[in-house]
Amino acid sequence: MSMVVLNAYRVEEMQFRNVLETGAPITLENQYSFNVEYTGGNKCVGEFFVEVYDRDNKKDFFAKTRIVAFYSYKEGMKKDSIHREAFRQIFPYAKSIITTITANGGVPPINLPAVDIDSQNIYRLDI
Repeated sequence: MSMVVLNAYRVEEMQFRNVLETGAPITLENQYSFNVEYTGGNKCVGEFFVEVYDRDNKKDFFAKTRIVAFYSYKEGMKKDSIHREAFRQIFPYAKSIITTITANGGVPPINLPAVDIDSQNIYRLDI
């Protein structure tokens, strides 16, 4: 059993735009952001933002979503470990949302590539 538990999530923003000419080539790029706020009582809130867009026409083709997720975690865990595990738990939901809105938007479904969170630098700012 995981030491971090995803208790609930909600999609707070979801946008899709495709005003490219039919048949226009698309070169996809992705941008991710994930922040965690510790709320006390071994609980935290994660905010995940992902945007997929055409490198050359970012304003004409994009899909993006912002998800807020609510977690609990085992006492004594390091924040770095909580952050990484929280990301791993919410990522599949974000991936599914992007795939669904692009497929329903009339373009081939976009599948976000896997992210190896353990190979990423975690920037931490405690305020």
